[in-house]
Amino acid sequence: MLLTDIVSEIARREDHAALLFGSGRSLSYAELDGQTRRFANRLGQGQKRLVAIAAEASEHAIVAYLAALRAGHAVAMLPPCDERLWDDFLNAFQPDFIFRPANGRWRLIEEPRPGNGSRAIHPDLALLLMTSGSSGAAKAVRLSYANLDANSRSIADYLELSSTDRAALVLPLHYSYGLSVLNSHLLAGGSVFFPGISVVDGDFARIIDESGCTNLSGVPYSYELLERSNFRSSESKALRVMTVAGGKLNADLIRLYRDHMRTNGGRFFVMYGQTEATARISFVPPESLSDKEERIGIAIPGAASRSSMTKERQLPSQIRPENSSIGVLT
Repeated sequence: MLLTDIVSEIARREDHAALLFGSGRSLSYAELDGQTRRFANRLGQGQKRLVAIAAEASEHAIVAYLAALRAGHAVAMLPPCDERLWDDFLNAFQPDFIFRPANGRWRLIEEPRPGNGSRAIHPDLALLLMTSGSSGAAKAVRLSYANLDANSRSIADYLELSSTDRAALVLPLHYSYGLSVLNSHLLAGGSVFFPGISVVDGDFARIIDESGCTNLSGVPYSYELLERSNFRSSESKALRVMTVAGGKLNADLIRLYRDHMRTNGGRFFVMYGQTEATARISFVPPESLSDKEERIGIAIPGAASRSSMTKERQLPSQIRPENSSIGVLT
């Protein structure tokens, strides 16, 4: 069952919060499902098309993302403020729809593409995410519907996510780690809170606690900032899981947050991921965080070997642009 179908199923069964924002705005599953269906109608169905979205932490971007998936299109989640990358992407891929803010309003622009009828987009293609990886050069990674579904389910499985969980999402949605937090929590029927402030803000810990957040995910730099803001000295009534990925976290910080979460009855997950594998691909079970903190841990549930994963991820190159400086995973 696709993520959008799960949102619809939850909306039919029960009507609790799906998205919450620091501004006080919230969307229930029913509201999210209704907005997604209406936006999907705007995109239309039939011929598969490419939708480029400014991946801001807003309901507009999330609704558009889910709507593109619902309508069977391919979606590109792009950094909202990187104009150079946007220019390169638009020139290289020529998306059929562009959805981003302009003059203070979100606007959906349909681009007329002469001869588009002959351009084929692989039926399995669901998502394009930009990454530099270890190369330093931007490339677009292609991910299928099966990639998104399997990775989201695996993450929800090993984190034991449920409808009672609420993530405090401070990672960008154009980043595979941040998007996977959204996907896995919606798949589990949980909710996602966007605090709209930095982790170094003096009110951050209080706000996520008062918002009932049970999960907090960050990259190594996030934890360095949390440590500077004395996050561990704050009292959290609901926080049960903290996760880190996106680079190597200092071993001393691993031990500090491992012990902090254990003391408060929670769990600290050190994880490893790659955009090319959708998001996270391994984790260290919290009970194993006792020595050799540099380990990347065990494979996430359902993971295959590197060779078979690569083979399954490969998609024909119908959407690859010619003579482009932006590479595409093949």
